[in-house]
Amino acid sequence: MNTFIASRPSLLIVAATTAFLMLTGCVTRGSYDEVTEERDQLLRQNAALEDDTVGLSTELVLRDLEVAQLESEQQELTDEVTRWAVRGAIKMQMLADGLHLTLPYDVLFASGTTMLSDEGRELIVELVQEINQQPYQIAVLGFTDNMPVGSKLAEHYPSNWELAGARAASVVRIMEEEGIPANQLIAVSRGETDPIASNDTAEGRAQNRRIDVRLRPVVR
Repeated sequence: MNTFIASRPSLLIVAATTAFLMLTGCVTRGSYDEVTEERDQLLRQNAALEDDTVGLSTELVLRDLEVAQLESEQQELTDEVTRWAVRGAIKMQMLADGLHLTLPYDVLFASGTTMLSDEGRELIVELVQEINQQPYQIAVLGFTDNMPVGSKLAEHYPSNWELAGARAASVVRIMEEEGIPANQLIAVSRGETDPIASNDTAEGRAQNRRIDVRLRPVVR
């Protein structure tokens, strides 16, 4: 922005110098061409800076629109989240990359499986009904604790990477079945790499086993 402001005096100086030299007649053709080229170059730079400024302003407006839409969605979800939270089912945070909804594995999945429990499916269906009024890019991230995969699952999911990914995919599958377009969904495995509590206690490991649903508006 400062460069854009500073360019205007430069243009005035070049224009004034060119006019003076033309009036006095004490300039060679080569010198005049050099001054003209400098003037034209400054004009081109000025036009580019104006384009950049317009583009930046548009980006800032889009970000503001995204934040406003997410804040509106957060407000609409408040009552539902309060009801779900009574069951320890969901937490909600507005962060820099969007609206985060955190759902514990213990609520979503039957023990030792990657299939949603009846209660977990019901919660995801209710969530989709709440957020399906607006187009969102929805990332579903699966997280685990640091314990090795149990023998019941290890044949199909040899590590926590596969286990977390399969559970995230289960959530995405239900969301698609409930009407969210596939191109707005992504399933991601974070495995055990991003704990939010200590893995040294059962309570901490339970917090680390989770699904994060991250919403960001699709700007058209």
